[in-house]
Amino acid sequence: MLEGGRISEAELVSMMLYTTLGTAFFFLPSVVAGYAGRDAWMTPLTAMSGGLLVALLTGCLASRFPGFNFFDWTEIVLGKAGGKILQFFYVLWFFHIVTILVNEFDYFVKIAFMPVTPSLVFTLLLLALTGAAVCGGVEMIGRLAVIYISVSITIATGLTFMAAGLYDVGNLTPVLERGIAPVLAGTLPPVGWATEIFLGAMLFPFLKRPEKGGLVLFRAELWITFFLLVDTLSVTMAFGEETARLTLPVYSLAREINLLGFFQHLESLVLIMWYAGVFVKVAVWEYVTVLGTAQWLNLGSYRPLVLPGTLLLAVLTNYDMPDLAILTHFLASVFHYYLLLFTVVVPGILVLVSLVRKRKDVPRRSG
Repeated sequence: MLEGGRISEAELVSMMLYTTLGTAFFFLPSVVAGYAGRDAWMTPLTAMSGGLLVALLTGCLASRFPGFNFFDWTEIVLGKAGGKILQFFYVLWFFHIVTILVNEFDYFVKIAFMPVTPSLVFTLLLLALTGAAVCGGVEMIGRLAVIYISVSITIATGLTFMAAGLYDVGNLTPVLERGIAPVLAGTLPPVGWATEIFLGAMLFPFLKRPEKGGLVLFRAELWITFFLLVDTLSVTMAFGEETARLTLPVYSLAREINLLGFFQHLESLVLIMWYAGVFVKVAVWEYVTVLGTAQWLNLGSYRPLVLPGTLLLAVLTNYDMPDLAILTHFLASVFHYYLLLFTVVVPGILVLVSLVRKRKDVPRRSG
Protein backbone atom coordinates (compact mmCIF):
# COMPACT_ATOMS: atom_id res chain seq x y z
CA MET A 1 0.00 0.00 0.00
CA LEU A 2 1.02 3.60 -0.53
CA GLU A 3 0.51 4.36 3.16
CA GLY A 4 0.30 2.32 6.33
CA GLY A 5 -2.86 3.85 7.78
CA ARG A 6 -5.67 1.73 9.19
CA ILE A 7 -9.37 2.51 9.60
CA SER A 8 -12.11 0.75 11.48
CA GLU A 9 -15.35 -0.42 9.93
CA ALA A 10 -17.19 2.38 11.75
CA GLU A 11 -14.83 4.94 10.22
CA LEU A 12 -15.36 3.56 6.72
CA VAL A 13 -19.14 3.61 7.25
CA SER A 14 -18.95 7.24 8.40
CA MET A 15 -16.83 8.18 5.39
CA MET A 16 -19.30 6.51 3.03
CA LEU A 17 -22.25 8.21 4.77
CA TYR A 18 -20.70 11.58 4.03
CA THR A 19 -19.68 10.49 0.54
CA THR A 20 -23.38 10.22 -0.32
CA LEU A 21 -25.17 12.42 2.22
CA GLY A 22 -22.63 15.25 2.01
CA THR A 23 -24.57 16.65 -0.96
CA ALA A 24 -27.59 14.38 -1.53
CA PHE A 25 -29.10 15.33 1.83
CA PHE A 26 -29.41 18.95 0.71
CA PHE A 27 -30.27 18.66 -3.00
CA LEU A 28 -32.12 15.34 -3.27
CA PRO A 29 -35.63 16.33 -2.02
CA SER A 30 -36.10 19.00 -4.69
CA VAL A 31 -34.50 16.92 -7.46
CA VAL A 32 -36.73 13.87 -6.93
CA ALA A 33 -39.82 16.01 -6.26
CA GLY A 34 -39.50 17.26 -9.84
CA TYR A 35 -40.21 13.71 -10.97
CA ALA A 36 -42.34 12.12 -8.26
CA GLY A 37 -44.11 15.09 -6.66
CA ARG A 38 -45.59 14.24 -3.27
CA ASP A 39 -44.38 10.62 -3.67
CA ALA A 40 -40.75 11.74 -3.60
CA TRP A 41 -40.27 10.14 -0.18
CA MET A 42 -40.46 6.69 -1.79
CA THR A 43 -37.44 7.22 -4.01
CA PRO A 44 -34.74 6.56 -1.36
CA LEU A 45 -36.29 3.12 -0.80
CA THR A 46 -36.25 2.23 -4.49
CA ALA A 47 -32.83 3.82 -4.99
CA MET A 48 -31.30 1.63 -2.28
CA SER A 49 -30.91 -1.11 -4.90
CA GLY A 50 -28.09 0.85 -6.58
CA GLY A 51 -25.98 1.05 -3.45
CA LEU A 52 -26.63 -2.59 -2.55
CA LEU A 53 -25.57 -3.65 -6.04
CA VAL A 54 -22.29 -1.73 -5.64
CA ALA A 55 -21.75 -3.43 -2.27
CA LEU A 56 -22.38 -6.82 -3.90
CA LEU A 57 -20.02 -6.24 -6.84
CA THR A 58 -17.18 -4.77 -4.79
CA GLY A 59 -17.70 -7.37 -2.09
CA CYS A 60 -17.39 -10.13 -4.68
CA LEU A 61 -14.06 -8.75 -5.90
CA ALA A 62 -12.85 -8.10 -2.35
CA SER A 63 -13.57 -11.67 -1.29
CA ARG A 64 -11.70 -13.05 -4.32
CA PHE A 65 -8.77 -10.65 -4.08
CA PRO A 66 -8.51 -9.62 -0.40
CA GLY A 67 -6.09 -6.90 0.60
CA PHE A 68 -6.30 -5.09 -2.75
CA ASN A 69 -8.30 -2.08 -3.92
CA PHE A 70 -10.21 -1.38 -7.12
CA PHE A 71 -7.17 -0.23 -9.09
CA ASP A 72 -5.37 -3.45 -8.13
CA TRP A 73 -8.37 -5.48 -9.27
CA THR A 74 -8.28 -3.89 -12.72
CA GLU A 75 -4.72 -5.14 -13.29
CA ILE A 76 -5.42 -8.55 -11.78
CA VAL A 77 -8.46 -9.12 -13.99
CA LEU A 78 -7.51 -7.25 -17.19
CA GLY A 79 -3.74 -7.52 -17.11
CA LYS A 80 -1.28 -4.70 -16.55
CA ALA A 81 -1.89 -2.88 -19.85
CA GLY A 82 -5.67 -3.14 -19.70
CA GLY A 83 -5.68 -2.17 -16.04
CA LYS A 84 -3.56 0.93 -16.62
CA ILE A 85 -5.84 2.11 -19.42
CA LEU A 86 -8.93 1.72 -17.25
CA GLN A 87 -7.20 3.39 -14.29
CA PHE A 88 -6.45 6.43 -16.46
CA PHE A 89 -10.14 6.99 -17.14
CA TYR A 90 -10.95 6.58 -13.46
CA VAL A 91 -8.34 9.19 -12.53
CA LEU A 92 -9.98 11.65 -14.94
CA TRP A 93 -13.37 10.76 -13.49
CA PHE A 94 -12.16 11.31 -9.92
CA PHE A 95 -10.83 14.77 -10.79
CA HIS A 96 -14.05 15.76 -12.55
CA ILE A 97 -16.26 14.65 -9.67
CA VAL A 98 -14.22 16.66 -7.15
CA THR A 99 -14.64 19.82 -9.24
CA ILE A 100 -18.41 19.24 -9.31
CA LEU A 101 -18.49 18.81 -5.52
CA VAL A 102 -16.53 22.01 -4.97
CA ASN A 103 -18.94 23.79 -7.31
CA GLU A 104 -21.88 22.59 -5.24
CA PHE A 105 -20.26 23.91 -2.09
CA ASP A 106 -19.46 27.27 -3.67
CA TYR A 107 -22.97 27.85 -5.01
CA PHE A 108 -24.66 26.80 -1.76
CA VAL A 109 -22.64 29.15 0.42
CA LYS A 110 -22.75 31.99 -2.10
CA ILE A 111 -26.53 31.88 -2.60
CA ALA A 112 -27.56 31.17 0.97
CA PHE A 113 -25.06 33.12 3.05
CA MET A 114 -22.42 35.21 1.24
CA PRO A 115 -23.78 36.37 -2.14
CA VAL A 116 -21.14 39.06 -2.77
CA THR A 117 -18.07 37.00 -1.89
CA PRO A 118 -16.16 35.66 -4.93
CA SER A 119 -16.49 31.90 -5.41
CA LEU A 120 -12.72 31.57 -5.59
CA VAL A 121 -12.52 32.36 -1.87
CA PHE A 122 -14.74 29.39 -0.99
CA THR A 123 -12.90 27.13 -3.43
CA LEU A 124 -9.44 27.92 -2.03
CA LEU A 125 -10.61 27.65 1.59
CA LEU A 126 -12.25 24.27 1.09
CA LEU A 127 -9.43 22.76 -0.96
CA ALA A 128 -6.78 24.04 1.46
CA LEU A 129 -8.50 22.29 4.37
CA THR A 130 -9.24 19.08 2.49
CA GLY A 131 -5.69 19.03 1.12
CA ALA A 132 -4.36 19.18 4.66
CA ALA A 133 -6.63 16.29 5.67
CA VAL A 134 -5.50 14.25 2.67
CA CYS A 135 -1.87 14.82 3.65
CA GLY A 136 -2.76 13.51 7.09
CA GLY A 137 -3.82 10.22 5.56
CA VAL A 138 -6.81 7.93 5.61
CA GLU A 139 -6.75 7.62 9.41
CA MET A 140 -7.20 11.36 9.86
CA ILE A 141 -10.09 11.50 7.38
CA GLY A 142 -11.74 8.49 9.03
CA ARG A 143 -11.53 9.96 12.53
CA LEU A 144 -12.81 13.34 11.37
CA ALA A 145 -15.72 11.58 9.64
CA VAL A 146 -16.73 9.83 12.87
CA ILE A 147 -16.58 13.08 14.85
CA TYR A 148 -18.43 15.15 12.26
CA ILE A 149 -21.13 12.56 11.58
CA SER A 150 -22.21 12.66 15.22
CA VAL A 151 -22.49 16.46 15.02
CA SER A 152 -24.43 16.33 11.76
CA ILE A 153 -26.84 13.69 13.03
CA THR A 154 -27.48 15.71 16.18
CA ILE A 155 -28.23 18.88 14.19
CA ALA A 156 -30.37 17.04 11.62
CA THR A 157 -32.38 15.34 14.37
CA GLY A 158 -32.94 18.63 16.16
CA LEU A 159 -34.07 20.42 13.00
CA THR A 160 -36.40 17.54 12.10
CA PHE A 161 -38.18 17.68 15.45
CA MET A 162 -38.24 21.48 15.68
CA ALA A 163 -39.87 21.64 12.25
CA ALA A 164 -42.71 19.37 13.36
CA GLY A 165 -45.13 22.32 13.45
CA LEU A 166 -44.66 22.75 9.70
CA TYR A 167 -45.55 19.18 8.84
CA ASP A 168 -48.81 18.28 7.17
CA VAL A 169 -49.30 14.57 6.54
CA GLY A 170 -51.85 15.55 3.93
CA ASN A 171 -48.94 16.62 1.70
CA LEU A 172 -48.11 12.92 1.30
CA THR A 173 -51.54 12.00 -0.04
CA PRO A 174 -52.93 10.72 -2.27
CA VAL A 175 -50.22 8.08 -2.43
CA LEU A 176 -49.21 7.08 -5.96
CA GLU A 177 -51.75 9.46 -7.44
CA ARG A 178 -50.03 9.21 -10.85
CA GLY A 179 -48.96 5.59 -10.46
CA ILE A 180 -45.54 4.11 -9.88
CA ALA A 181 -43.93 5.50 -13.07
CA PRO A 182 -43.04 8.96 -11.61
CA VAL A 183 -41.47 7.28 -8.58
CA LEU A 184 -39.35 5.04 -10.79
CA ALA A 185 -38.32 8.06 -12.88
CA GLY A 186 -37.38 9.91 -9.70
CA THR A 187 -35.34 6.93 -8.56
CA LEU A 188 -32.55 7.52 -11.07
CA PRO A 189 -30.92 10.56 -9.36
CA PRO A 190 -30.76 8.97 -5.89
CA VAL A 191 -29.57 5.68 -7.42
CA GLY A 192 -26.58 7.58 -8.77
CA TRP A 193 -25.87 9.21 -5.43
CA ALA A 194 -26.25 5.87 -3.62
CA THR A 195 -23.59 4.25 -5.79
CA GLU A 196 -20.97 6.75 -4.61
CA ILE A 197 -20.18 4.26 -1.85
CA PHE A 198 -18.10 2.66 -4.61
CA LEU A 199 -15.24 4.81 -3.27
CA GLY A 200 -15.03 2.38 -0.38
CA ALA A 201 -13.53 -0.14 -2.82
CA MET A 202 -10.43 2.06 -2.98
CA LEU A 203 -10.15 1.94 0.82
CA PHE A 204 -10.71 -1.77 1.55
CA PRO A 205 -6.99 -2.52 2.09
CA PHE A 206 -6.98 -0.16 5.07
CA LEU A 207 -9.53 -2.29 6.93
CA LYS A 208 -8.41 -4.95 9.37
CA ARG A 209 -10.47 -7.46 7.38
CA PRO A 210 -10.47 -6.22 3.78
CA GLU A 211 -12.46 -9.20 2.55
CA LYS A 212 -15.44 -7.91 4.58
CA GLY A 213 -15.46 -4.59 2.74
CA GLY A 214 -18.63 -5.42 0.82
CA LEU A 215 -20.53 -6.03 4.07
CA VAL A 216 -19.32 -2.66 5.42
CA LEU A 217 -20.68 -0.91 2.32
CA PHE A 218 -23.95 -2.83 2.74
CA ARG A 219 -24.32 -1.42 6.26
CA ALA A 220 -23.45 2.05 5.04
CA GLU A 221 -26.12 1.88 2.34
CA LEU A 222 -28.82 0.92 4.86
CA TRP A 223 -27.96 3.97 6.97
CA ILE A 224 -27.87 6.21 3.90
CA THR A 225 -31.34 5.04 2.89
CA PHE A 226 -32.70 5.73 6.37
CA PHE A 227 -31.35 9.30 6.51
CA LEU A 228 -32.50 10.15 2.98
CA LEU A 229 -35.95 8.74 3.77
CA VAL A 230 -36.27 10.97 6.83
CA ASP A 231 -34.93 13.91 4.82
CA THR A 232 -37.40 13.61 1.95
CA LEU A 233 -40.31 12.82 4.26
CA SER A 234 -39.77 15.91 6.43
CA VAL A 235 -39.29 18.28 3.48
CA THR A 236 -42.27 16.86 1.58
CA MET A 237 -44.55 17.06 4.62
CA ALA A 238 -43.50 20.68 5.10
CA PHE A 239 -43.72 21.95 1.52
CA GLY A 240 -45.66 19.36 -0.46
CA GLU A 241 -45.34 19.73 -4.22
CA GLU A 242 -43.66 23.12 -3.73
CA THR A 243 -40.52 21.15 -2.87
CA ALA A 244 -39.69 20.82 -6.57
CA ARG A 245 -39.41 24.62 -6.85
CA LEU A 246 -36.94 24.96 -3.98
CA THR A 247 -33.26 25.10 -4.85
CA LEU A 248 -32.12 24.36 -1.29
CA PRO A 249 -35.06 22.64 0.47
CA VAL A 250 -33.30 21.80 3.75
CA TYR A 251 -32.14 25.40 4.04
CA SER A 252 -35.71 26.59 3.36
CA LEU A 253 -37.03 24.23 6.04
CA ALA A 254 -34.59 25.54 8.66
CA ARG A 255 -35.52 29.12 7.74
CA GLU A 256 -39.21 28.44 8.35
CA ILE A 257 -38.74 26.99 11.84
CA ASN A 258 -40.23 29.10 14.63
CA LEU A 259 -40.48 27.12 17.84
CA LEU A 260 -41.92 28.96 20.85
CA GLY A 261 -40.86 32.24 19.29
CA PHE A 262 -37.28 31.51 20.37
CA PHE A 263 -35.82 28.83 18.09
CA GLN A 264 -35.93 30.48 14.69
CA HIS A 265 -33.66 31.49 11.81
CA LEU A 266 -31.62 28.30 12.18
CA GLU A 267 -29.99 28.50 8.77
CA SER A 268 -26.55 28.64 10.39
CA LEU A 269 -27.04 25.06 11.61
CA VAL A 270 -27.60 23.98 8.03
CA LEU A 271 -24.34 25.70 7.09
CA ILE A 272 -22.53 23.68 9.79
CA MET A 273 -23.97 20.44 8.43
CA TRP A 274 -23.24 21.48 4.87
CA TYR A 275 -19.64 22.40 5.52
CA ALA A 276 -18.94 19.27 7.58
CA GLY A 277 -20.55 17.06 4.96
CA VAL A 278 -18.85 18.61 1.95
CA PHE A 279 -15.50 18.79 3.75
CA VAL A 280 -15.45 15.04 4.46
CA LYS A 281 -16.91 14.17 1.06
CA VAL A 282 -14.37 16.24 -0.86
CA ALA A 283 -11.56 14.95 1.37
CA VAL A 284 -12.50 11.35 0.61
CA TRP A 285 -12.82 11.98 -3.12
CA GLU A 286 -9.58 13.99 -3.19
CA TYR A 287 -7.76 11.29 -1.24
CA VAL A 288 -8.95 8.61 -3.64
CA THR A 289 -7.97 10.85 -6.56
CA VAL A 290 -4.35 11.30 -5.52
CA LEU A 291 -4.11 7.70 -4.26
CA GLY A 292 -5.39 6.38 -7.58
CA THR A 293 -3.11 8.71 -9.54
CA ALA A 294 -0.11 7.52 -7.54
CA GLN A 295 -1.06 3.90 -8.21
CA TRP A 296 -1.52 4.61 -11.91
CA LEU A 297 1.94 6.23 -12.07
CA ASN A 298 3.51 3.49 -9.89
CA LEU A 299 4.72 6.01 -7.31
CA GLY A 300 5.88 5.03 -3.85
CA SER A 301 3.72 7.63 -2.08
CA TYR A 302 0.67 9.71 -2.92
CA ARG A 303 1.66 12.73 -0.79
CA PRO A 304 3.85 14.47 -3.43
CA LEU A 305 0.72 14.70 -5.58
CA VAL A 306 -1.46 16.44 -2.98
CA LEU A 307 -0.28 20.03 -3.58
CA PRO A 308 -0.22 19.93 -7.41
CA GLY A 309 -3.49 17.99 -7.40
CA THR A 310 -5.14 20.56 -5.15
CA LEU A 311 -3.93 23.44 -7.32
CA LEU A 312 -5.20 21.68 -10.44
CA LEU A 313 -8.61 21.17 -8.83
CA ALA A 314 -8.77 24.87 -7.93
CA VAL A 315 -8.10 25.78 -11.57
CA LEU A 316 -10.64 23.31 -12.99
CA THR A 317 -13.46 24.25 -10.61
CA ASN A 318 -16.16 26.40 -12.24
CA TYR A 319 -14.72 25.64 -15.67
CA ASP A 320 -17.58 23.44 -16.92
CA MET A 321 -20.30 24.52 -14.45
CA PRO A 322 -20.32 28.33 -14.75
CA ASP A 323 -23.67 28.86 -13.00
CA LEU A 324 -26.12 27.12 -10.68
CA ALA A 325 -28.73 26.48 -13.40
CA ILE A 326 -26.28 24.39 -15.43
CA LEU A 327 -25.12 22.54 -12.32
CA THR A 328 -28.70 21.77 -11.20
CA HIS A 329 -29.64 20.53 -14.68
CA PHE A 330 -26.55 18.32 -14.76
CA LEU A 331 -27.30 16.84 -11.33
CA ALA A 332 -30.94 16.16 -12.21
CA SER A 333 -30.56 14.76 -15.72
CA VAL A 334 -27.02 13.52 -16.40
CA PHE A 335 -25.10 12.97 -13.18
CA HIS A 336 -26.71 9.65 -12.24
CA TYR A 337 -25.86 8.05 -15.59
CA TYR A 338 -22.32 9.37 -15.26
CA LEU A 339 -21.96 7.77 -11.83
CA LEU A 340 -23.60 4.47 -12.77
CA LEU A 341 -21.14 3.93 -15.62
CA PHE A 342 -18.13 4.01 -13.31
CA THR A 343 -19.67 2.58 -10.14
CA VAL A 344 -21.86 -0.23 -11.48
CA VAL A 345 -21.26 -0.98 -15.17
CA VAL A 346 -17.46 -1.21 -15.12
CA PRO A 347 -17.23 -3.11 -11.78
CA GLY A 348 -19.93 -5.45 -13.07
CA ILE A 349 -17.88 -6.14 -16.19
CA LEU A 350 -14.81 -6.82 -14.03
CA VAL A 351 -16.75 -9.33 -11.95
CA LEU A 352 -18.01 -11.11 -15.07
CA VAL A 353 -14.55 -11.19 -16.67
CA SER A 354 -12.97 -12.52 -13.48
CA LEU A 355 -15.57 -15.29 -13.32
CA VAL A 356 -15.27 -16.20 -17.01
CA ARG A 357 -11.47 -16.27 -16.92
CA LYS A 358 -11.55 -18.18 -13.63
CA ARG A 359 -8.45 -16.31 -12.51
CA LYS A 360 -7.06 -17.90 -9.39
CA ASP A 361 -7.27 -15.90 -6.22
CA VAL A 362 -4.12 -13.96 -5.51
CA PRO A 363 -2.44 -13.98 -2.09
CA ARG A 364 -3.42 -11.36 0.45
CA ARG A 365 -1.26 -8.27 0.21
CA SER A 366 1.06 -7.91 3.16
CA GLY A 367 1.41 -4.65 5.04
